[in-house]
Amino acid sequence: MTSVAAATAAVDYDHFVTEPDGSKLPQSSAVASIQRMLTDLDVAPGQRVLEIGTGSGYTTALLSRLVGAAGSVHSVEVFADLVPRAQERLTRAGVANATVTCGDGYAGYAVGGPYDRVIAWATPHLIPAPWTEQIGDDAVVVAPVKIAPLATANAIATITVTGRTPAVTSIRPGSYIEMHPEPVTNFALPIRYVDASYAPGVDEPWWISSTDLHDSPADARKRLDQLRSSATTEPTMLHPDEPFQDLAAWLYATRPPQLATAGLSDRYRAIGATTPGSSAFLTPDELVTCSGDGEAPAVLSAWVNAWRAAGRPDWNDVTGSLETGDDGWTIRARLTR
Repeated sequence: MTSVAAATAAVDYDHFVTEPDGSKLPQSSAVASIQRMLTDLDVAPGQRVLEIGTGSGYTTALLSRLVGAAGSVHSVEVFADLVPRAQERLTRAGVANATVTCGDGYAGYAVGGPYDRVIAWATPHLIPAPWTEQIGDDAVVVAPVKIAPLATANAIATITVTGRTPAVTSIRPGSYIEMHPEPVTNFALPIRYVDASYAPGVDEPWWISSTDLHDSPADARKRLDQLRSSATTEPTMLHPDEPFQDLAAWLYATRPPQLATAGLSDRYRAIGATTPGSSAFLTPDELVTCSGDGEAPAVLSAWVNAWRAAGRPDWNDVTGSLETGDDGWTIRARLTR
């Protein structure tokens, strides 16, 4: 049994995520996703770990097991009401080598550094500079992060640091709620890169994000209003053996002009094209268009054909380019072939 599997077997999931009325805490992640990220993190006994996003405290307990009595875990949670809850559950579970602090995840937790490992359960737009300053050499960072300057263009990145030089060793599909200095109240509406939105409530908002519209809020609003009022749906352009997420990976890596993402009420995942007179978006199941001049559907169709001509690259053909700056490390998807 691997160390992650052994830790999972030893920690009572329900103890952490179940409320007194039997409901599950909303800030709980799927066990399979947790295990995959912890495997990528490659924690060893005696290490110091910075965790961003405590949630129920379940992942903190797993990390506690992985580092052992000689190691330590410092967890930062932005939701103040979750901190005493998580700490109480950890104490009752006998966890003595982990601390939970309420704070801004972007700031990390300098008191416990330098860290050997950093893991995040929320998505920043880059790897924040405080994290990079609080780690030691030979560190590993595993976090969801933006891989293109578009809303929901996220992936799970694994970064290794050798000789103080960081390198992206892998990116793969996956995401968590976006990181923000203050608690998020509408989880369905992205925080960053949204150019126009319509969200009268907390459920099923409309929004649009386009590389061509970031500096044109009036045009973005026009595109969104047209989608809301006169969008039509058609069968998807993709064949049954062509996964939506594979095309998305290629588009994030190539970033053609007019590339856009959108939330179309209950169709949260959509990627496509915006032009001055039209919009066209693919969801996992269909094609949504608002095409006064027909240009956007033609642009999107051309991208699909180019992806096919390239051999339909998928997430296995994508890695991350890393740029260092004053704010931290920016990651952008790029093709490996």
